[in-house]
Amino acid sequence: MKYALGRYTEHIRALEEIRGVVDATADPPRRAAWHYWTGFLHATSGGRPDVAIEHCRQALAIASAFSLDEINAISESCLAQVYMIAGTLHKALNAGERALAIFEARGNRWWAGRTLWHLTSIANYLGDWAVSLNYCRRGIEHGVALQDLRLKVVGWTRLGLAHIQQGDVERGLQCCNEALGLAPLPRDAAWARVILGYGKIKAGRLDEGIAELSEGLAWFESSHMRWTHTIGAVWLAEGYLRRGDRSGARPLIERVLATCRATGYLHYEGRACWLMGEYLADDAPAAAEDHVETAMRIFETVGARNDLAKALVTRAALRQAAGDLTTARDFLDRAHAIFQELGTLHEPARIEAARAALKRGSPIGLLGNLDIQIPALRGGSG
Repeated sequence: MKYALGRYTEHIRALEEIRGVVDATADPPRRAAWHYWTGFLHATSGGRPDVAIEHCRQALAIASAFSLDEINAISESCLAQVYMIAGTLHKALNAGERALAIFEARGNRWWAGRTLWHLTSIANYLGDWAVSLNYCRRGIEHGVALQDLRLKVVGWTRLGLAHIQQGDVERGLQCCNEALGLAPLPRDAAWARVILGYGKIKAGRLDEGIAELSEGLAWFESSHMRWTHTIGAVWLAEGYLRRGDRSGARPLIERVLATCRATGYLHYEGRACWLMGEYLADDAPAAAEDHVETAMRIFETVGARNDLAKALVTRAALRQAAGDLTTARDFLDRAHAIFQELGTLHEPARIEAARAALKRGSPIGLLGNLDIQIPALRGGSG
């Protein structure tokens, strides 16, 4: 119950208080359950992913030793989430797929739906939009079959996020409103508002989106859910940069960087480095390039190709400002190829606008400017 209410730290304390009893007297299923829940909650509330991964592996070892197939699958599902948080996306994908196969074969729709939540996030980070959308739809189907409120709400919300991140913003906003129309629990309503706000930011409705996102994000701040708060804080910082509100953006970016370096949230360290590069581009271009280079290395390491392409556009703008037009053009070509391969909507048009700017000697533009130059981004469906 504490988990569903977002009271993660209380849930962790409750688990820690019974550790001795679990080790001394619990049967294998309960010992395994203690480990996978502890690992999952530590990762999402700010604990080091390596510690969380070890807990999940201990749960798997217990499940394997005693042929506990269902516990094995639950442990794999939790491990998928923890690997994702650690930025090891392909390991996360494999663990999630193993878990999903067991749950669906056994008709366990609730855990299948929950595992699909992790899998769609992993696919989004990899830029595999079609795969992500398929995971979302399967999750909603499980929720409808069970008439389970959370599975339906979170399924619709994650479907909305997949559409928004791919670039089909209006469809994504409709999905978020569908989720909110189901009268979700406070935790799920807050997350839907965060994603709805980000969608509005992507659609150019900056003031409205920032307000919506900030309202939802406050709930995760009060619940000490550091992983989810970090995700929303990056989107909020992006919104501030798009609006030209540098004073609002920098503290958020610095906080995310500090959190990620303390917790090992590698992928989001990359996203924060990219945003810091955008922030510093005009005043400290050399430092900006350093940050964006770091972001690119991280994105290549974790396999986040859509994020890599975005960072390449920023590098192109910085190289253009330094007078290195050949390298700027090469970066744009690389970004265009990635966006085309992934099927990311609107971004190829952004690259064409940047190429045209480069050709006529105008600044390529940094975050937000490219959106503003292309009217189709104003909530179009691609």
